[in-house]
This record gives sequence, C-alpha cells and structure tokens, in this order.
Amino acid sequence: MTGERKYDVILLDVDGTLLNFDQAEADGMRVVLREYGFEPTDELLEAYHQVNNAYWAAFERGEVTKERLVCQRFETFFGSLGKTVGGAQVESLYRRQLDGSAILIDGAVEICGYLRDRYDLYIVTNGTSSTQYKRLAASGLDLYVKDIFVSEDAGSQKPQKEYFDYCFSRIPGADPSRMLLVGDSLHSDILGGNVAGTDTCWYNPKGKAGESGIRVDYEIRDLRELEKIV
Repeated sequence: MTGERKYDVILLDVDGTLLNFDQAEADGMRVVLREYGFEPTDELLEAYHQVNNAYWAAFERGEVTKERLVCQRFETFFGSLGKTVGGAQVESLYRRQLDGSAILIDGAVEICGYLRDRYDLYIVTNGTSSTQYKRLAASGLDLYVKDIFVSEDAGSQKPQKEYFDYCFSRIPGADPSRMLLVGDSLHSDILGGNVAGTDTCWYNPKGKAGESGIRVDYEIRDLRELEKIV
C-alpha cells in the first residue's frame, strides 16, 4: 500500500483467523469421545461441531451465558447419542486438551510480523480467557500484540457494542474510524466491526458467500494478502 496510511490500529480475531480452531476442536473431541466410549468418527466430530457452533451463535446473540454454554453443549451432544454425562466433567477434560493447542494458520506469523512493524496490534476474541492466553502464548503470537481482549474478561462478546466499548476503553487514543478489524466470522467479527464503527477485512479462505446487511470492506483468501491492503 502506498500513500498516507488509513489505519493506526489493527484488531485481529484468533480462532479461524490466526489459530486453527477447527483442528484443535477435533483433536480435543477425539480424546473426549474415546474417554466416553465412542469411536471418534468424522460423523461424530461434525455432529459436535454443529452443536458447538449453535451454542456459540446463541452466546453471540446474548441468549445463553458462557458458563452454561461450555457445559450444556456436551450434555446436548452426548444426549443425542443416548448418553447422559456431567457437562462440567466433560468440559474439564476437553479444556485440558484445548489449552495445549496452538495450531497456526498458514501465514499468521508472517502477517503479524509485518503488521507489528507498522501498526498497533490488538487481539479481539470470544472465548475462555485462560485458554486463549495459553494458546496465544504457546503459538508465540502474544509477542506481536499490545493487548489481548477476551470476551470473558469484557463481560460481553463480539458482535455486541459493549464488548468493543470495553476494548476501546483500553486502547490509548482509540478512534474506531482509524481501525481495521480482521476476522473469519461474518456474524461476530465483521458484523462486530460494523457495530463498532471500524473498517473490516473478512478472512474467507473457503470463498463463502456474504450476507446482505453485513458490510465487508475487504475480503482475502490468504492472510498475507493483508500486505496489499495495509
């Protein structure tokens, strides 16, 4: 990019943008399924993935608390298999697996290095604070950013305005019009940027279709394409 720069701050999502959460989820669920007597087939992993996504979507809409989400998803999933489980116990086992996962998405380190030399970088992520801090530290990505904002600490989540108010109150001289939010989720990241008043860049490696009512300022398939934008 040439000429006067448009942004001072880049806000980066974590899961699905910098770290491969789908792989981490699958690896964790393989351990959980075996522990509870099931062979971790692709069909069962996909079934859990759908249940988990539905609960996170409800969380983003403010329909379920984080505390209830992390337990109830397992009760619902195993219930569909005819097995009654204690959600808290399953969550504890799954969380131990997830905490140790730091699978980088291709280009994540390179683009963070490029951006850090030019902008103030911040992490904006929905999730469990302890898990996100551990994963970012294990990946080394925490060294590239000035701060990490997790929904659990904020008491609200993307795409809610209250979450971004929390973030902006902790960014010196915060001016949303001088920020670019980069993320893979239309409903939490891109819609969140719309709500917060930032520009948005949709990391969309699979070429999914957009949705009316959600403004996408930039769209990329590879993280390194950001270099052409900023």
